[in-house]
Order: sequence, then C-alpha cells, then structure tokens
Amino acid sequence: MTTQPIPVAIIGLGRAGWNLHLRPILQLPGFKVTAVADPVAERTQEAADQTGCRQFSNIDDLLADTDAQVVVVATPSSTHYSDTLKVLRSGRHCIAEKPLALSAKEADELVSLAREKNLHLFINHAHLHGKEFHAINSVLQSGILGPIFHLRTFWGHYARRWDWQTLRKNGGGQLNNTCPHTLSLVLPLLGSPVKRVVADLRNIKDAGDAEDHVELLLFTENGATANVVVSSAIAAAAPKWIISGKYGTLTCNAGVITLKYYNPAEAPELSVLDTAAPGRQYLREELPWKEETRKVDDHPEIPAFHANALAVLQGKAEPIVTAESAAEVVRVTETAYREAGIL
Repeated sequence: MTTQPIPVAIIGLGRAGWNLHLRPILQLPGFKVTAVADPVAERTQEAADQTGCRQFSNIDDLLADTDAQVVVVATPSSTHYSDTLKVLRSGRHCIAEKPLALSAKEADELVSLAREKNLHLFINHAHLHGKEFHAINSVLQSGILGPIFHLRTFWGHYARRWDWQTLRKNGGGQLNNTCPHTLSLVLPLLGSPVKRVVADLRNIKDAGDAEDHVELLLFTENGATANVVVSSAIAAAAPKWIISGKYGTLTCNAGVITLKYYNPAEAPELSVLDTAAPGRQYLREELPWKEETRKVDDHPEIPAFHANALAVLQGKAEPIVTAESAAEVVRVTETAYREAGIL
C-alpha cells in the first residue's frame, strides 16, 4: 500500500468547494490538491497560491490533463449529475456535493456506474458523521423506546435570500439544499423505506421562485411516519427532534437528549374493560416511567466526512455515507416535488 498522498482535484471553488471541501482536505496529509477548476480565474489563482496546484477553467480540460485519482464535484446543483458522470467515466473516484442528482433515475445511474467501474462515490451528507445522529440512533437501536411510530424534526430559522440557489432552474430551494442533510438522517432513523410522501413547498419571502419553506409527511412501509419541517421562513424555535416509540419518547435539542420511557415488563398487562367505567371516570394507571438526560458531546467521535473518505481509499474503513443511501434521499426528494405538483 502506497504511503504517498492521494492526488485530488476540485471542480468548483464557491461556498461548498472552498469551505466544505478544499479547507478540510488541506487538513489531511493523506490528500494532496493537485488541480482545481472554476470559471472565475481569481478563485483558481487563490487555490494555486495556497497549494501550488494546476489551474483550469472547466471540468473537461481538467479531466483531460490531471493526475488526480479523486475528483471533488462542488459545482451548482443542476450540474451535479453531469459532472459526476464525467468524473466516473474518466475512471476516477468522486466526492460529490449533495444532492447527488436531481432525479432518482440519474442518481441510480451514477451509483450503478461507480459499482460497475469499481470506483468509490462519496456524497457529502456530512451530518451522518455528526455526534447528534449517532447519539440518537444508538438510543433507537437499544430498543428502550420500543418500535418507533412517529418522528418529528424541525430545522427552522428566518433569513431572506436572493442568490442563485433561490431559482428552480439552478436546482435551488430548501428541498435540494438543506433537506438532503435532513433526509439523510431521517431515513435511517425511520428504519423502513418511504412509500408515500405528502409535501407542502412554498416560496414565502426569497427573491427567486424556489421554495424556502418545506413541510413533508413521510409514510414508511412498516407504518412509521415522519413530519419534516425545513424552513428559512419561521422566526421561532422548536425542539429539533421528537421521536416516539411504543414505550416512550426521545427529545433532542441544543446538544441534549431527553428520554422518558418505561420497561413494558414492569407494567401490568392491559385488557379491555367493556363495561361501564367505575365512578364514571377515565381509567388511570401509574406507569414506571424512567427519565434520563444525555449530552450529545458524550458520544464517541465519528470520523469527519473527508477523513472517512481517505480511510476508505486507503483500505482502512468502510464508508459511513453510502452512495445507495444518497440515491434514496434523491428518490424521496423527487417524490416530494412530484406530490407538490412541481415536477
């Protein structure tokens, strides 16, 4: 196994390419940035000044003349599919910004092509590397809440936007930009494929025509449901996560998990009383409730996205974010657009 740094090229040096990819990659000695491409020359020059990399103005010229084994696609959402397709066809591993594609058909094509060529396809669903997700998931996997029947998540704030991501033609809007992060967490927490989606997508205050307010109701094959609100039009706070199971509920907000649950083995069995209620009162019982508070920060560290990608390429780890899971996020997103009458 080589100990030389793996050469990396980055396509697109905007917010995502520069802040979410170039900066963390430069912190990993196992990677070396050897080429960048962006139509804005000042951006590529800035990268070259920091790394000594070669400069290109477009993806085609870069792919035709680079030693990079891994190529980062951090271009606008509307070109993620076509640019990732070019990278994979060139025989290189790809780190793609979310969303992987704008249709399930395109996403599945990319996943199949990567598998066919034995290439790695990493998608930047970085929240799957966060302590919050793993702390919540560990509670659900422990079974103390029983079977999960409903999940609610709220990602809300208020801010007006007028950049290119407010336009549908560019793949803009909350559903393609913030919701992929949210859905990347919600789908594995639900633990069952989504079979139906009800979607309320609205443009409330942004300059473009894309939605800035999203509310989704997801129905899964095992009967669990999820209410997902992702909005930059709500100037109020609410718990980020409320997840309810047969024996209790988890609430998570601001890095603190609160649990209220009981052990069914410690509760009396119920049988229906099909007669007049004693004393004309509702029947009541005292359940053996347990209440706990856990801090998310107490959960073990999870390798960051690029560190995990490097370990996978070095044969030392399995990917935390799979290409298949990213394609499923695209499928649910496309279904939401269709149900809202936008596709």
